[in-house]
Amino acid sequence: MIPADQKAHQNPGGGRDGEPEIRRLRRAIEILEEEYGVPQSRGLGPIDILVQTILSQNTTSANAHRAFDNLKRRYPDYGPLLAASDEEVAGLIRCGGLANIKTRRIKEALEKIRERRGGREIEEAGERKEEGGEAAGYDATGTDDPIELDFLAGLDPQEAREYLLTLPGVGPKTAAVVLLFGFSMPFIPVDTHVNRLSRRLGFVPEDAAIDEAERVLEEITPQDKRCSFHVNLIRHGRAVCKARSPLCPNCVLGEICPYPHLGRQKG
Repeated sequence: MIPADQKAHQNPGGGRDGEPEIRRLRRAIEILEEEYGVPQSRGLGPIDILVQTILSQNTTSANAHRAFDNLKRRYPDYGPLLAASDEEVAGLIRCGGLANIKTRRIKEALEKIRERRGGREIEEAGERKEEGGEAAGYDATGTDDPIELDFLAGLDPQEAREYLLTLPGVGPKTAAVVLLFGFSMPFIPVDTHVNRLSRRLGFVPEDAAIDEAERVLEEITPQDKRCSFHVNLIRHGRAVCKARSPLCPNCVLGEICPYPHLGRQKG
């Protein structure tokens, strides 16, 4: 039998239980911040966040950071990276795994971003010429041109997301990471840890797909706590709420988590 104080958790679904569910999520954020602290930004720009997130795919956080640091030491700017051989770039990021695949994804994404900038430069030059001004030439292959995503700040969040999803190697989670951490846009990246913990905590339905989990969590999580909630769920998932053998007796979220009382029938 499920304890009476857990019955409120039997209808998870991102705020459909009303204010009590939102209060429970806020309490989860408070507890996680008490346990792990408030996550601090590394001060990376949007392009750096994009590259680091691609490097983080299918590897550990430590290895991804090591690969990113190797890359940035050799190529502080990304124009020269595009001009470098694939072999050289892959050698720098090999510690992060899948080096050849990630090299291609990073280069193809950066090239597509630069092509967009080049196209806009040419278009603007043509407009100036039509208006009687001087049209400066643009070298779309130049390695000194900045490769940037700053234009996303002026777009509607969904438009910005759709653009990022057109880039090679960028899926919904990577797009959400760039927009949340690079532009403070209202997204919550859902990786394997966030997906698992949000279901165990009863914030999203057990059978929710990733896009549904994202929508539900974005609906009930305070804007100013989305970074904190995302990062600390990952930390807690790695340390305590593991996929196969969650350490429920040692879990700081025990006071609000229905999972132990549901017989742990699902992961």
